[in-house]
Amino acid sequence: MLISFDKTNFPMAVVEEAGVEIHLLPITKAQFEPFVAESPLLKQAQYKEMLALNPAASADDFEAAEREQLFVSGILPDEARLFARWLGKGFDLPTVFEWRAVMAAFKREPTPRNRPLADALEGTPRTIIEAFEEQLHIRSMLDYSLMRGGLVEWVRQGDDYTGLGTPRPEFHPNLWDPLYNTIMPLHLNKRLPYFGFRLVRRDSHYLSDRKTATYVF
Repeated sequence: MLISFDKTNFPMAVVEEAGVEIHLLPITKAQFEPFVAESPLLKQAQYKEMLALNPAASADDFEAAEREQLFVSGILPDEARLFARWLGKGFDLPTVFEWRAVMAAFKREPTPRNRPLADALEGTPRTIIEAFEEQLHIRSMLDYSLMRGGLVEWVRQGDDYTGLGTPRPEFHPNLWDPLYNTIMPLHLNKRLPYFGFRLVRRDSHYLSDRKTATYVF
């Protein structure tokens, strides 16, 4: 699997089976806050509403029980797509098919054998992944990515939005299986503390030129 980076220096995995790059983790508050500071498209008040539902934890020193507080949640799908525009060309919410294809690929992908994944990273992403390597029972890339035991994530289903994911029960009790269940809020404009997102980048040169990716394992 190849690893590339977005402009916030957070890792993306090149998943050839899905034809996309995808953020290795749900979007973190550390990535999102520069967008809130720079962009006139999302108001500070909107971000404060998100934080009221899921306060921030320090990426430098967080306990296992605070893990979800690293990530942006309580976000609405149109707000997530504003962040995608800020990141650059080709970024978008994944489709249901893409998200499930990535999940299947991550489930098959073993953990790095020669060195920890954190060794390929720097700064806040490295700190987070190092903590995960200590806190989680990592068996595959599915555990690194928190596509299992993370958040419900916004995805596109045609022209509509729905959610996929299985939060850990301590954060939000559920019996969902993202391979079979999509989660549709009653109101798309209602903020939910367990709804976050990650983005894909389509038509990436990394998919056609493997030599340009940063890290191979």
